Amino acid sequence: MNRILLILFFFVFSFQAFSQTDVKEVSYVSDSYNLKKESGKKSSIKIYPNPSYGKISVSAVTSTPLHFYIFDLEGTLIYQVVLNNKDRKNIENLKKGTYMYDVFEKDESIEEGKIVVK
Repeated sequence: MNRILLILFFFVFSFQAFSQTDVKEVSYVSDSYNLKKESGKKSSIKIYPNPSYGKISVSAVTSTPLHFYIFDLEGTLIYQVVLNNKDRKNIENLKKGTYMYDVFEKDESIEEGKIVVK
């Protein structure tokens, strides 16, 4: 009988401890495969078309210099460019797959995302 009470006490205590833990809500924002965007903040670059068929255009929306990098899923740098004063660059010959991009402004990452090539 004591064992049953001890087990019952253990389950009740465990349930109360579990129900009082902090559970953080996770929300995902998806805008053309963007991974990191603050709510209400517009994107600093435009990548189109995304998904593409091997050729994409990247253009800066701001007049400040932006460093744009494309990586494969293993983390290998595939492409890099500095976009100045609303520059636009065409990137060709991307092989079929998924790529990650990162945008830096003054040595700070301001945007990350995904590029899909079909």
